[in-house]
Amino acid sequence: MLGGLAAFTAGFAVAGVLVALRQGGSPPYLAAVGVGLAGVGLLGVHYQRIAVQLPPGRLWSRPVLTAVATSARLPAQPVIAVLYGLGLVGLAGNLLVPFLRR
Repeated sequence: MLGGLAAFTAGFAVAGVLVALRQGGSPPYLAAVGVGLAGVGLLGVHYQRIAVQLPPGRLWSRPVLTAVATSARLPAQPVIAVLYGLGLVGLAGNLLVPFLRR
């Protein structure tokens, strides 16, 4: 599940950086979007099959991400910081930058 989250956020973060560099629609951009979509697919497949019981809440909530990171034997705070940071880069590059250029 953590792999799906990482692929999703990393793919869309790279795509966001490429949009900010005016490379949206290029082959690397399409590859990055593909990685992000593959991450969503992995997440969808593994969300109900995770070996650990997830706490109630939304997928991007701290308790759920903590449980996911802990089940992967990784420190929760750095994992959450990386996922949130990549998500922020993806949102800024894919949504905010094009909006501000208009």
